[in-house]
Amino acid sequence: MFRNSLTRLGRSTVQRWTAVSRPAVTRVAVRAMATGGAALADLKAASPHVDVVRYEHKNRTWSLNHVDYYSTAMAIGFIDGGLRPSDVILSWLPEHFSEQMILQFACSKAGLVLYTLKPAGEDTAAAQDALTAALTLTKANMLVTPEAYNDLNYIRLVHGVIPELRVFTQEKGLPFVTPRFPHLRYPVHTGFDQLDKEAWLPYRYFLVPSDNLDKLIDTSKLTDKTPLAGTFELDAKGIPTKLGPTLTNQQVFEKNIWPTYNSILQKKFHDVEGIGNIW
Repeated sequence: MFRNSLTRLGRSTVQRWTAVSRPAVTRVAVRAMATGGAALADLKAASPHVDVVRYEHKNRTWSLNHVDYYSTAMAIGFIDGGLRPSDVILSWLPEHFSEQMILQFACSKAGLVLYTLKPAGEDTAAAQDALTAALTLTKANMLVTPEAYNDLNYIRLVHGVIPELRVFTQEKGLPFVTPRFPHLRYPVHTGFDQLDKEAWLPYRYFLVPSDNLDKLIDTSKLTDKTPLAGTFELDAKGIPTKLGPTLTNQQVFEKNIWPTYNSILQKKFHDVEGIGNIW
């Protein structure tokens, strides 16, 4: 069971070495029926400075404290921006981007459902068809995409699917609206500038480190049974044809569909290989 697995990993020993090199043992229990995000918070409280993952992309090493801090800040940003538990985010981020890992934990903390679309290949027309199908099927409220990856400009790919993004601007403070996907409110990119991206919001804008998530939503209602990861059924070209099962926090952990997420919850340090260009 998910709760038993998290309890075991949450009660792992925290060692503090004494002058005679004997460990003083402290045990910290993970809350019963916890979400992955809540389990992360308990692990961080016990061992905040333990490094758990290094990404080759950008050569970034993350400790439990880093992962919990940024994922909590992003969860707050999502809720502060108007999303609510059970709302849907569609990610087009590669798995070796650390932004994807933070997004996974943020969705767990905020009670959001995350769908992940496989990165575009050489067939850009098929990639645009896949994005169109994914947005239609999921009715996603937010799309998160890299600015560029694998020598492809994702902003241009998305503009080919949602042409309104070419003319809309965030300067007026109005929400983005497109009749093609009326549920979509936030197009988000992980780049750094806004050149030709006036309709987009940068990923970093949703980091709100106010530490008040429990004041914005009732986090006590989020449990290991809370839906977390949506899935697709794909055709031979990788284009979604219909929605698959929606997995709970418990099932995400048990099925190990997010390997980095699971390794962090087990405090297993690992390297994530993979590079990507930044335009």
